[in-house]
Amino acid sequence: MDIIRNIQNYFRNNTLKSKLQLQKVQQRKRVNFEEAQTVGLIFDATDNDKRQTALSYAEKLSKLGKKVKLLGFFDSKQDSPDFTFGYFNRKNIDWALRPGGKSVESFLQGAYDILITLNPLTNQHVEYISALANAHLKIGPSTNNIYCYDLMIDVRNKNSVMDFIREMEQLLTKTNIKHGASKV
Repeated sequence: MDIIRNIQNYFRNNTLKSKLQLQKVQQRKRVNFEEAQTVGLIFDATDNDKRQTALSYAEKLSKLGKKVKLLGFFDSKQDSPDFTFGYFNRKNIDWALRPGGKSVESFLQGAYDILITLNPLTNQHVEYISALANAHLKIGPSTNNIYCYDLMIDVRNKNSVMDFIREMEQLLTKTNIKHGASKV
């Protein structure tokens, strides 16, 4: 079984590496959380509590005047047309563990000031999407794959999305200080 998983990971990593090399160099710019206009949110939608927390956070960002695009991941093979956000599931992952489908393609076509993976735990399918997303600042959970995120957050309570959001906002608030020119 490990041999098959190693082969799958080999093809997944090679595809990701070649896609990252083909991507035009992303124009990086400073991103201030308060001034960001577009936010991409990727989240684990399998657990109802985590899903509701992510949707509440998206609503909060919308009320702040930010355009939010959502992509949820369901760790099952069942489709559900009842959701108002784009999602992918195990059926949308190919033999080499690469996520695909209309929702993933649509999400990857967007351009974001900030991309946030609202999950305190790392997920290889979400990492794949995050690495390929067009965003000026990518925020996600701590992982060994440093090409996925610009800012990684390690939360002590590994299952709490709210703790992840608090840590992220606290860190972004500290880095969003504007310095004016000093008087001479």
